Amino acid sequence: MISAQPRETAPAGEAASARGRRRALGLLTVLGLPALGLGELGAHLYFSQRAPDFDAWREVKAPLTAMKQPGDLVVVAPGWADPAARRALGDELMPLRDAARPDESRYVAAVEISVLGQRAEELAGFREEARQEHGRFLLRRLVNPSPARVVYDFVDNVAPASADVRVTDPPAACRWNPRAPIVAGGLGGNPTFPAERFECPGGPFFNVGVTVIADEEFRPRRCIWSHPPRDGEIVTRFHGVPLGSVIRGHAGMYWIIERERRGAPVTLSVRVNGETVGEATHADGDGWAAFELPLAAHAGAAAAEVEFAVRSADYTHRHYCFEADTR
Repeated sequence: MISAQPRETAPAGEAASARGRRRALGLLTVLGLPALGLGELGAHLYFSQRAPDFDAWREVKAPLTAMKQPGDLVVVAPGWADPAARRALGDELMPLRDAARPDESRYVAAVEISVLGQRAEELAGFREEARQEHGRFLLRRLVNPSPARVVYDFVDNVAPASADVRVTDPPAACRWNPRAPIVAGGLGGNPTFPAERFECPGGPFFNVGVTVIADEEFRPRRCIWSHPPRDGEIVTRFHGVPLGSVIRGHAGMYWIIERERRGAPVTLSVRVNGETVGEATHADGDGWAAFELPLAAHAGAAAAEVEFAVRSADYTHRHYCFEADTR
């Protein structure tokens, strides 16, 4: 007869240890699921608040092209992302004259490309007409409730067909050079002097041409370079100008000069048909400052002669640039 063998039983200590491990595993499971959820939430928040990389900006090129109408301004919010957008979207969607605009007043509408939930402060008065979301990008078309009607833009007409330049002390004409050597000051130097410019006596800084400066806030501004001479004035005269009711513009210094706060003020005098209609004086620290001069009896003239004369008591490092239009 075969006798039954007794079952082997685990020692009491081992059984207790196994039960402890099972309880610990259950506890980790209970605690781990919320922790995993929190980790996923943290990752979502991190990536949703992270700025798109350079290549990601190409995602909005097609929808932006579809939403943007001829003449619309494209604005990026926040502003520090603008270079990334321009690199990806190109000059066709973000041309230099728009990127380096004096302000937004002349635009009928703008398309804002927003990331990170930001808004463009300069478009605060515009009315939203349409919006689309594309991944991390929000596109909004915004309409200007009262766009300005520009009659004549002086920056667009710095050329011998419509303008001439002279200095007054000693009197001398500034020669138009359509193939001048391009001069760029590099980091901390002067802004780029273009190939097409009026060249005045005294060296390369004394010229009149269209360039782009970085203003005190390091924003690009397309303007007429007009460094004052040692003595007298540098005068840019436009012929056959149709006039609105005012001459409006902005003036500023190249950022590295503006921030030093140690230069002499620069005065811009505006004359219409030989009569001074007003002056705007710029002091270091004023930034990209606006001016507006009523034209009084000259308003609405079909073809006027308009002069912009720039002078300073001390011409040293006066990297002055202005833009103007009549509206």
